[in-house]
Amino acid sequence: MQVLLTIAVILGLTALFSYINERFLHLQQTIGLMLLALGLMLVLMLLNAVGLGDGFAEEQAFVTRLSLDATLLNGVLCFMLFAGSINVNIRTLGEEKWVILTLAIGATLIAAVLIGFALWWLLGLAGIALGLTFALVFGALISPTDPIAALAILGKVGLPPRLEAIINGESLFNDGVGVVIFTIFLAVAAGTQQPTLADALVMFLREVLGGVGLGVAAAAVMHHMMTRTSDYGTHVLISLAVVSLGYGLAEHLEVSGPLAMVVTGLVVGNFSLPRLAEQQRAPFGTFWQAIDEVLNAVLFVVIGLHIAIVPSAGLMPTATIAILVCLAARWVSVYVSLNGLSLAGALKGDRLGLTNLLTWGGLRGGLAVAMALSLPDSPEKAVILHMTYGVVAFSIIVQGLTISRIFKADQLKRLLAQ
Repeated sequence: MQVLLTIAVILGLTALFSYINERFLHLQQTIGLMLLALGLMLVLMLLNAVGLGDGFAEEQAFVTRLSLDATLLNGVLCFMLFAGSINVNIRTLGEEKWVILTLAIGATLIAAVLIGFALWWLLGLAGIALGLTFALVFGALISPTDPIAALAILGKVGLPPRLEAIINGESLFNDGVGVVIFTIFLAVAAGTQQPTLADALVMFLREVLGGVGLGVAAAAVMHHMMTRTSDYGTHVLISLAVVSLGYGLAEHLEVSGPLAMVVTGLVVGNFSLPRLAEQQRAPFGTFWQAIDEVLNAVLFVVIGLHIAIVPSAGLMPTATIAILVCLAARWVSVYVSLNGLSLAGALKGDRLGLTNLLTWGGLRGGLAVAMALSLPDSPEKAVILHMTYGVVAFSIIVQGLTISRIFKADQLKRLLAQ
């Protein structure tokens, strides 16, 4: 009963906030939902602080029961990644493959290391204790981008297809890369493993290549079953079963589940769905679009509510330092990657303009918060939670609200040479 009540409350809040946002705020949905959830919790915290409410502990217990780390990392993430990738044109991704792979792997790795070392040094100067290994753990979990809100906002001003492919492709793949790097650094920080550089490379390749291989195998199973049946309900059940079982198998095999689901979605969306009749394909796409929209809406409400369990002591200084470091590291990592591509002849365009767009449009989301919450209890966890929540909130609210004002349609069209 408690699980059902928790789900009902979250869905009720999400529906209410969505209604208020559409009727009165007129913000992009994910931003509006997070702002309203964050505002609700801040009001409750203020009332509790002035003695006008004594039930805030109940709200904290409720948010804790949501278990964002377990729910997202071990649950709904697989459905969100599959739903987000089935509508991505693999041909367009192929045309931008070197840019996407360089950003998803190279820029993510560079940013993770830069963030880790910079924060270790700067926080030390500020008298805030955070070991280098845990600083690198934070760098790994905060480096992947989540452009859901950015794409929705930029789409209103006319995002060119090539730019959309780059932003979408990078985020689809760097989620998986970020989780892999996070897993390696966390093993070192927790002392469970002390891998050499060669060991770390083997772990990385196993996670990435294993995830891609599992994704292709899962897509093959789904393709075989879906193209031999014609009932919409059967198609939905097959997809739900393959996605959930495939993700669970990835965890058992210790390969990247996020990458596996992205690959499954890309293959199914580009090779399986076109084989279905329109009367079968349309409702299937509508179902997964609804799943994607509902889960994303709920996720951003839950992110806003999680301010209730983020320790308040020391929040502002650590969060402020982390925001500045993450923006700087993102800019440097993207600029270095794009310059490398330009020197290799794989990219022609305004490198500085692209770097600025990908930096300010590189929003962070629920995956970063979930990974921070999944950390084992330690003195470093509170510091990492401060920084993670500060960066995520700043990127979604401040960067998300200003993207369309900074980057206009005609400017976006000039960023990539035709």
